[in-house]
Amino acid sequence: MIIDPPLPIGKVLKAHGLKGHLKVLPYGETLSTLVAEEEVTACLPDGSEISLTITEIRPHQKSFLLLSREIGRVEDAHRLVGAKLCVPESRLPSLDSDEFYWYQLIGLEVVSTDGTKLGILEEIIETGSNDVYVVRRGGEEILVPATQEVVHEVDLQRRLITVDLPETY
Repeated sequence: MIIDPPLPIGKVLKAHGLKGHLKVLPYGETLSTLVAEEEVTACLPDGSEISLTITEIRPHQKSFLLLSREIGRVEDAHRLVGAKLCVPESRLPSLDSDEFYWYQLIGLEVVSTDGTKLGILEEIIETGSNDVYVVRRGGEEILVPATQEVVHEVDLQRRLITVDLPETY
């Protein structure tokens, strides 16, 4: 039996407007591939899930506005704040061999080219020019620019990212 787990493609930041639009922070570019009549699952912080049928989705600043058949009022939209929007892995577009989805990277150990353990990649920030990896170890946090010059290797099998940090680190 093949399992097709739901994977997060964005997070509901807030309700927007009176009709029940959701303002969604995208994880990468996946939200831009969604169209009307597609279904997504809202995975709420309490562990419950709600299936949503998209009726409208459009870019809005650095986020997206999404309207669904099931959410018709701003009060209903407020219940979904903090939820992650998920789709089955099989619905994600294929990537080139040197590209990765955020869900594949978050949780990987990050080491420098000399073998120093830097921590675990816990978050990815989109900045416009390049993503930034938030790597944490204990109470320390390192921001790693996700550029070809810095990120030398991503090994999903070994769950390891090798980086060559600039001298300023």
